[in-house]
Amino acid sequence: MHQTKRAAIGQIMIVALGLALLSGIEFFVGIMPDASTVLLFLLALIKAWLVVYFYMHISRLWSSAEGGH
Repeated sequence: MHQTKRAAIGQIMIVALGLALLSGIEFFVGIMPDASTVLLFLLALIKAWLVVYFYMHISRLWSSAEGGH
């Protein structure tokens, strides 16, 4: 397997594990009797940013490495 492809797959796996961990934290915060809505909202924002940035490749919109598109 090519080295850059291997690095990309590793990054995808780390982000996926991070999203799973954040989902677990959200679950346990949500079942607490005095669940903090603000904390749940912040966790949701972090997860949304990870999905948009890493899986939707939003960072490529501002990258000049794509040939100036």
